[in-house]
Amino acid sequence: RSVVYTFPHLTIQEFVAALAQFLIVDLRNIVKFLSEAHSTTDRRFEVFLRFVAGLSSPRSARILEEFLGPFPNETICRVIDWVKEEVQRQIRNAESDYGKRRLLNTMHY
Repeated sequence: RSVVYTFPHLTIQEFVAALAQFLIVDLRNIVKFLSEAHSTTDRRFEVFLRFVAGLSSPRSARILEEFLGPFPNETICRVIDWVKEEVQRQIRNAESDYGKRRLLNTMHY
């Protein structure tokens, strides 16, 4: 028997998915998952990626940490490093209009 969760709005589902990935300390997996989510062309993981990046900000996460306990520092560092590397990669590829749009989308994380 499988369990199915339903959410009143997709944004809540994306936040719960981001929180679950963020709290599970598997450093190799989080970077791989972020890269795969970012590489999709249909942008279905945009909200998820923004939530993961937001959870990496101590200022944004402070309220949640009161309920959930401290967030794993290793995960925070890996996510921040991934965002930095992705922005640097996008800057190198920002010669075309498409590259510029991708860079702007990445900067929103």
